[in-house]
Amino acid sequence: MSFDYFVAVHKADWPTGTGVQSALEAWGFPVRLKEAAAAPFEVKDFRAGLPVLFEGREVVLEADTEVAADADDTDSLFGYIAECAAPNFKISNGDHFLTLTFRSDPDQIRAGLYLAAAMIKSFNGYGFENQAETHGGLDFAEQILVEASDASAFERTDLIPAEPSLAFAPPEKPRGIFARLFGKKD
Repeated sequence: MSFDYFVAVHKADWPTGTGVQSALEAWGFPVRLKEAAAAPFEVKDFRAGLPVLFEGREVVLEADTEVAADADDTDSLFGYIAECAAPNFKISNGDHFLTLTFRSDPDQIRAGLYLAAAMIKSFNGYGFENQAETHGGLDFAEQILVEASDASAFERTDLIPAEPSLAFAPPEKPRGIFARLFGKKD
């Protein structure tokens, strides 16, 4: 199972690699790019990923950077995201997207969330998560920072069989997407 996060940034605000590195450092996030070029930020080969250091360990993010060419086509992925964002954020052709795909590696997920939050907060970005279709600007960045900073949310607890119970259980309170995916109860 995988899920994707997208961050749209207007063409005029798209940073350089050194700009992304500076933003990560300025926010005090525990992620550093392995290479930070003075050129526009890009993932050179999405198959090779984006190497970062996360809490001192090397992690490779499954990432890509693209320029929107079909933001006005609601049948396309970027067009769909543009339509969802429209009341709050205008996405146009020529704007840039960072796409992060997460699978089951907690370090990869947490490092990617910090990167997404930095892109949103520092470069006037807009984030979109495709499974629960949650999205937003600064408020969304704060939400994903809460999830990224809670390492315990990524500990697998669903591997222990639950005790059978015949008692009525009250409904669970809403949880973040990562807590739902990794079985953590609040």
